[in-house]
Amino acid sequence: MQTFDNVSLFGKVYKFFYILLFSTLFVVWLNQRSLTLYWQQEFHEDSPWSVVRQPLWLEGGKILAAFYVSREAFSEALDDTPSATIMLPLPPIAALPPAPAALPQQPAAPALPAVRHDKDHITLTSHGKVFFVGDSMMQGIAPHIMLALNKRYGIQSINKSKQSTGLTLPGFFDWPRTVSETLQSEPDIEMMVVFLGPNDPWSMKPDGGGQYLKFKSPEWEQLYRSRIDNILQSAQQKHIPVVWIGPPNMRKKALSEGVAWLDTLYSSAVTDAGQYYLAANDILGYQGDTYSDYQEKEGRKFKLRSGDGIHFTPYAQKLIANRVLSMIVVEGAEQEKPDELQ
Repeated sequence: MQTFDNVSLFGKVYKFFYILLFSTLFVVWLNQRSLTLYWQQEFHEDSPWSVVRQPLWLEGGKILAAFYVSREAFSEALDDTPSATIMLPLPPIAALPPAPAALPQQPAAPALPAVRHDKDHITLTSHGKVFFVGDSMMQGIAPHIMLALNKRYGIQSINKSKQSTGLTLPGFFDWPRTVSETLQSEPDIEMMVVFLGPNDPWSMKPDGGGQYLKFKSPEWEQLYRSRIDNILQSAQQKHIPVVWIGPPNMRKKALSEGVAWLDTLYSSAVTDAGQYYLAANDILGYQGDTYSDYQEKEGRKFKLRSGDGIHFTPYAQKLIANRVLSMIVVEGAEQEKPDELQ
């Protein structure tokens, strides 16, 4: 008669969970840096494993980081291989022809003038580019503006908007640095559009680490304002006009109050810098701290917000896109009022 071996079964279950636990710890050990950033982004606090400061544990993050650096270097080396220069031997010095007379020095080309704009309009050229900065809200708005500019005037755009980003977690995505580097590498940019905020009303760590700064505290505000100013200063150094769109009211009260306070920081900084500030609340027709999923227009209801009470519907995205487009004048193009996005 066959008997059931409880001891053997228990051993197999124990072995399975032991392997599972070891595999999980190994994955966390290697990916601790990215997982820490994700934890901070999702829960706005340090990860449970951040208290572990043992050298052996910290080596895991260094190993994976070194691997990525090595992979990038290897890829760049492969990309450079086809264009490597073949060094030919030089002829004897006696065989070299006499050096030609020095050419007269040409005057330096004059610097391009800054894009002209007034208090209501920004003038672009047809060969200029528009640079989009923002989170998932901008990911919905930017394509409408980009398509219209390209279709009407042939203007190209650079869209670096990235979901779940803001100014509180530069370790996850550093917008001030990204803006500075993009403006340096793309000299054809003539206008920048920014939309940030919904991912930011939380406590954040100071530069260099340390205890979290409480949201709305003087220290928090000072650090956050410095990051706003860094973005604006990068644009001002290149004489690039900035349109900064302030976030609208949200369905959840706490989030809505948070972005409303951030809105005051954006509007004051942008106004002080002499740039363009657009309040999404005004565009959507929100008064005070009110929130609505719908907008009534000519006896009809149009849905403004998605089911999460945060993101925009395509209708609201086009409302904001139309407002930005109405500010743009293209040099040499017909100045008739273009059809609004439908």
